[in-house]
Amino acid sequence: TSTRESLYNMNNNSRYGGLHAEAKILIENHQTPLLCFYLDKESNEVKLIADTVSQRKVGESGQFEKLECLLRSTQKEDNKLAFYDDCSLGHGQCNPKGPMFSYDKLPTEILRAIFKYLVPEDLKTLLLVSQTWKSVADEPLLWTGFGLPTKCMKNQKLFEKFFEGSLSSKLQYLELGQFDFKFDDHYFERFMALSLSCIKITTDIDLSNVSNELLATLVNNCKVCSISDAFLVPKKFGALLKVLFKKMCMGTKIKSLKLEQTELTSIPPDVLSEAFKSLTSIKLNFVAISSDQFKAILKNLRIDAEVKIKIDNDKGFDTECVISILDRLTGLSFYGEPLIEEQLRRWMDILDKSGKLKSLEMLDIGVSQIPAQLLSRVVNKIEMVKVRFFEGVSPHQLKEIFKGIVKSDSKIKHLELDCMNLRLINPELFAKAVNKLDSFYYGLCEVSECQVLEMFRIMSLGTNLKKLGTYYGDKEYEETSLETMGMDKMEHIELVEPEILAKAVNNLESLQLDLGASFEDKSRLTLTQLLAIVKQLNSKT
Repeated sequence: TSTRESLYNMNNNSRYGGLHAEAKILIENHQTPLLCFYLDKESNEVKLIADTVSQRKVGESGQFEKLECLLRSTQKEDNKLAFYDDCSLGHGQCNPKGPMFSYDKLPTEILRAIFKYLVPEDLKTLLLVSQTWKSVADEPLLWTGFGLPTKCMKNQKLFEKFFEGSLSSKLQYLELGQFDFKFDDHYFERFMALSLSCIKITTDIDLSNVSNELLATLVNNCKVCSISDAFLVPKKFGALLKVLFKKMCMGTKIKSLKLEQTELTSIPPDVLSEAFKSLTSIKLNFVAISSDQFKAILKNLRIDAEVKIKIDNDKGFDTECVISILDRLTGLSFYGEPLIEEQLRRWMDILDKSGKLKSLEMLDIGVSQIPAQLLSRVVNKIEMVKVRFFEGVSPHQLKEIFKGIVKSDSKIKHLELDCMNLRLINPELFAKAVNKLDSFYYGLCEVSECQVLEMFRIMSLGTNLKKLGTYYGDKEYEETSLETMGMDKMEHIELVEPEILAKAVNNLESLQLDLGASFEDKSRLTLTQLLAIVKQLNSKT
């Protein structure tokens, strides 16, 4: 395209000066193979612009005269010369030796494997290439996550125009959030015609003119559903949940359900039990629910279902309820005032025997009375652990946790620690444990010079660590993790030898450097260290 445009956009005396200049840049500067024939109207001669290799191939093929005749006849008949791609050249008089390679002839499986790396914006273009590509690019699995364009949420006319086009049929994800216009049943009838796989509803949207029956039917036809912040509009969402759970009891496509800040206490336990029985994933974040309701849900639930809950003890959650379901949970987050000693010990004993928990998040929990080895066993049985102990944790407990990480049977991959003193852990033990993890964050923890130096020394020799100071793992967990910390903000990092630091950093998969982006937290990294890191950013990094 740029070559053709240059025919008409040149600023020198020659009619084809722009074309020649463009060709020279492509061939000499970018080593681009180029073959261009054109009929010079001034001299009435057919001319060739080509790189050396292409020119030799044209000469060897003996096709120059045929191309010259084609150009002259086109000019004489005042017709536009058709542009040929690699496929059509094989059937034209330009290439009598047979068809060239065609991407349309690639097996469907290969095209699908390539197309899955593309975002919906690029897939839209593929639909226009050929019938073969369109048939593959049309497959719903490739459009997973394709949601309503933001501009359609801001403008009612653009919203309606979008649904007039064929692209609306590709929608997989619908977020009913902050729309700048009001919805009614008419809009939801359009949504009902789609094959949505995921829906998210928040209180940012006004659904007062939408019938609960229609909304519940739409939700019930999706595989993944998330309802958030229903505490803010209890009347509307309470009525919606009652209708939704009733429909789920009669049969549902929902496999994953996430409820956040919602009130469930008015729903009968037997209804919840029947509605949830076929789910494979349940996430209840700060949900008001009774112990009887929880027990009823778990009684009928699939044995392989993932159950994750987040609890805020400040809101008076029934901690006894957690004890009754702890052995079935795959994720637990607990916030608020410390549990009484007896309750926490019971929790730990249950988790020590259960192997289902994959993520544990405990903030502001006192653990001073928990035996060090018990605490270590529990932490090292879980893949993702995020803990912040303001007080009570002992050096002995921390040492046992780090000893457990070094052992071969430890399952922990991602560890976040905050507001703790880690200085008393042996530097070699600290360094070995950190380098065995996939990710490690130690925010406002106190560490020693020796620990930091040893950590980077081992890291420079080879490490399992992929991220340091940022979280590596489950996307949802990452979104709720503590604030990330640029490596250049880490205490004592300026003391690490530049070459050792550079080798260590280039053994990671991801690096965050803030370089003084925040006025309060200036970079500790020296210029020499930074240059050493950048110099090693090569193909082996």
